[in-house]
Amino acid sequence: MPFSIRFFSGCIMLFVLSLQQVTAQDAPGSSIDWYESFFQPRKRKPVEKELEQATLKLQESKRTGNKTAEVKALMEAGLLHLTRTHDVETAMDFFIQALALEDSLNLNHEKIFTCLARAQVFEEVSDYGKSANLLKEAFTISEPFKDPRVFVMILNKLGRVHAKLGKPDEAFENYELVLKYEDQLNQPKIEAEALFNLGHLFSQQGKYVEALESHKRALAISRSIRDKKSEAASLNDIGELYHLMKNDEKALANHIVALEIRQALKDKRSIAESYNNIGVLYYRKKNYQRAAANLQLALDAAQASQAQEQIRKSYEYLSLCYQSLGDFKKALKYKDQYLNIHDFIVNERNVQQVLSQDDLYALGKKETQIDKLEIDRIQREKEIAAQKKFRNVLFGLIGLGCIIVVLVTYLYIVKKRSNKVLQEANDKVQLQNIALQDLNATKDKFFSIISHDLKGPLNSLTSFSGLLINHTDSLSKDEIRMLAKDLDKSLKNLFALLENLLEWSRSQTGKIEFKPETFDIHTLLEENKDLLTAQAQSKKITLENASAHEQMIFAHRNSINTVVRNLIANAIKFTPADGKITVNVQPQADSVVVSIADTGVGMSKDVMNKLFRIDTKHTTKGTADEKGTGLGLILCKEFVEKNGGHIWVESEEGQGSVFRFTVPKRAR
Repeated sequence: MPFSIRFFSGCIMLFVLSLQQVTAQDAPGSSIDWYESFFQPRKRKPVEKELEQATLKLQESKRTGNKTAEVKALMEAGLLHLTRTHDVETAMDFFIQALALEDSLNLNHEKIFTCLARAQVFEEVSDYGKSANLLKEAFTISEPFKDPRVFVMILNKLGRVHAKLGKPDEAFENYELVLKYEDQLNQPKIEAEALFNLGHLFSQQGKYVEALESHKRALAISRSIRDKKSEAASLNDIGELYHLMKNDEKALANHIVALEIRQALKDKRSIAESYNNIGVLYYRKKNYQRAAANLQLALDAAQASQAQEQIRKSYEYLSLCYQSLGDFKKALKYKDQYLNIHDFIVNERNVQQVLSQDDLYALGKKETQIDKLEIDRIQREKEIAAQKKFRNVLFGLIGLGCIIVVLVTYLYIVKKRSNKVLQEANDKVQLQNIALQDLNATKDKFFSIISHDLKGPLNSLTSFSGLLINHTDSLSKDEIRMLAKDLDKSLKNLFALLENLLEWSRSQTGKIEFKPETFDIHTLLEENKDLLTAQAQSKKITLENASAHEQMIFAHRNSINTVVRNLIANAIKFTPADGKITVNVQPQADSVVVSIADTGVGMSKDVMNKLFRIDTKHTTKGTADEKGTGLGLILCKEFVEKNGGHIWVESEEGQGSVFRFTVPKRAR
């Protein structure tokens, strides 16, 4: 292709790319609607389906090289994890990837929503300081676009975060700015939301008159646009304000109207709140019968909607009502229930705080990646500034002739090729880093198991061999025979451990090639039954295959054989003499459930929660003091999942255990 044609084609491509970016940034309204749709209650597809679709979009954008679409796909995946799976760490990973692309492509409009999403992540884990900083950054980035809808959205969120930080002055300023922008937007719903939030702030400061005025203005707007849910919320808050102002008659009237609206909306959680507020008012007026009736209705609605705080409030005031009525039996009953749910809520909050701290620790690590991106961005801006300066010099010399034009064009093409080579090199390094991290994690798990679990059998072997070397003359034949049996048992345990370690390490390093095939699971069960019958009979255990006929499945035969062998051996280990182990197959629509049931010692829920996990160490001696590592069940889980199935256990202490796993019938 001649040079002039290639140059012209390149100019056209650059123009189209620039046009795509401008178009994306010139349509802010659609971006706001798209972003906020993730946080609004609506009928949604199953989260697995939505995540699958987001993954397909991401793959397609990468295949076509559409970086703007790739940014949106990354954001969609991150927002789904944030709002649907509540996995903030994974969500932040996607947002960081989106941020890196936005920086490299100078997509400032898209960067606004990445900042908002990251702010939401930190709000979820109660780090309101970082959330506020990110919202301020989003506002700064959005200023050149001069879009009041974006400003209002950010200011409303910033006001909420400032309120949680205990900075009411900043929150007031944010909401007042929202009301100023309302003149440009003419969107009553946003104005009502800002007034509602202002009412809460005034109420928290004890400024009940100002709070009442804000809530009444919000109520008038909600009624004008027929927003029944917001209308009921305003009426409820107005009722609470009148209650604080000692005007119980007006408080009751507002709560009753709010209740009627919420009943029409069939909002159980809000209905519970209104009934509780009405009940408390009747209690304050010493009308205990009516108070108890309303509180009971509140309790029914709260239990139906699982509103724990409202359930606690109902129990608390029902106890007080019946105490005042002299029915101390009911008062004590509701008091006990109040204390139980109070303890439950406190414990749940403590657990949530622990989880939030874990999330904060993980997010702290992610922040270092963002800091690196910021450093790269600054460096890139310096490079771009230098390039612009150089380009301006070149443009000043363009008039000298076509020779300089050709030279500039040539330099541009060389630079583009260099950038492509650098991008490919960066992508390759990133892939190698990911692979290295996986290998390091595998190595750590592997050596942790080796260091802990090989020590026991080897210590036993050392002890037995020491006895035989140093005390051979003093040992009887029976004692030597007993030592030999113990030595044999330790060797077998060591062999089983090494065999499982080898299988697990091969699976982790990808050296086992999982090529599924169609075969009969009944035959495989029968083979394992024959293989392990002698081991079972040595403990007087009956081993039975209850599957009656052939059942074809589609899986990797060797790995499924390892799973069956490990589960049967595990059942033998924990089943006492004269026990029974039954293997069976139950066909389903698209899969087969294989079960290994024993009449052994069973296990507690705490023990079951530790099974199949590499990050927790749990082993138990068998009924004949057999030793184990716990690695066999981890190997079973990995092999079953790699074959497209899942594994679980059902057990009770003293009642035996049933291990079940699924395998597909045919290729998927």
